[in-house]
Amino acid sequence: MKTCLVALAAVTMALAQDAETPSWEGFLSVGGLFTSGNTEVCQIDTGLEIGRRLAGQRFRGDLEASASYGSRDGEAYLEKYRSTLTFIFTMTGNNYATAGGYWTRDEFTGIGHEWGITAGLGRKLVRTGSLTVSMEAGAGLLNRENTDGETLETSAGYTGLDFELLPGGSWTLAESFRFTTDFQDSDNYSMESVLEANSSITGSLSLVTGYDVVFHNVPPVEGNEKTDTSLRVQLRLGI
Repeated sequence: MKTCLVALAAVTMALAQDAETPSWEGFLSVGGLFTSGNTEVCQIDTGLEIGRRLAGQRFRGDLEASASYGSRDGEAYLEKYRSTLTFIFTMTGNNYATAGGYWTRDEFTGIGHEWGITAGLGRKLVRTGSLTVSMEAGAGLLNRENTDGETLETSAGYTGLDFELLPGGSWTLAESFRFTTDFQDSDNYSMESVLEANSSITGSLSLVTGYDVVFHNVPPVEGNEKTDTSLRVQLRLGI
């Protein structure tokens, strides 16, 4: 699934060579990650996010990929990978439709591998010079195999809320919250919060501090903690 997402992104974006279409934009990041919950490790954290408009100003494609590596007691090495492909179509000034897919492996929370596809609708609730707030909701399919061998195939719904604040100067503060629920088991829901502070250092280089919280009401592996947290410190280079 991971390979398919990357291949689909490459083919789709390669076909969009309109002379009026802006070039690629995005960033590379590298830093450290300090986790708590099911694991308490220090690890290397890397990421890539690129995107471009595919047709005029209304259709956009974004590809994100990240990888984290850590060790526990100097013996057990843990890995976390995630790749996400998202297409966004702006219907009006504030309303948009979105569709995409993802693949992830998260040994820190007990997920051997998971893939899913989603589609939804979103709206920018607030859009000023210093503040942007948007809300999105949708549904999709989820397929997961946990590290203990248990599997899950289900349909799920999600609701997301994002905001970005520009306090002034070189600072940016962003929060992304997402709630996901299993349509076939109401007790099986999860929440994810990602808070980031971005400070420009010079040119396209910035320092990013992030705090992530992931909550599974039904942990992927029985007996695991429900909540995992991580503190990220990264250098981010715009490309």
